[in-house]
Amino acid sequence: MLKGFKQFILRGNVIDMAVGVVIGAAFATVVGAFHRQAAKAERYGLTDEHSAATYVYTAWLMGEEFDTRIPAIAQILNDRRMKAMDKAKALANCSRLVFRTLSAPASVTGRRSAA
Repeated sequence: MLKGFKQFILRGNVIDMAVGVVIGAAFATVVGAFHRQAAKAERYGLTDEHSAATYVYTAWLMGEEFDTRIPAIAQILNDRRMKAMDKAKALANCSRLVFRTLSAPASVTGRRSAA
């Protein structure tokens, strides 16, 4: 294996190696972000697979710190009396509402057009 690596370096395929390093770094960043969100989901009591996945994709859609920036979501996530499934449903409903509002025509939401 070391002989093949030596031949690779000697051939001058530094561009190929640089691309590999960049792809590896990007992958490490994505895995790290996923791990951080999964750990936060567990702290909020979202321990089953569906609830944790709902938290993670909501974080990716709304931003990594959505749980502290949006007071209503922070209140839901910090409520110890709520079950994990209920928290997941509330997160999913909130995500749907936000994106439905953002994608609705201006006449429905009351927003003015840029023109």
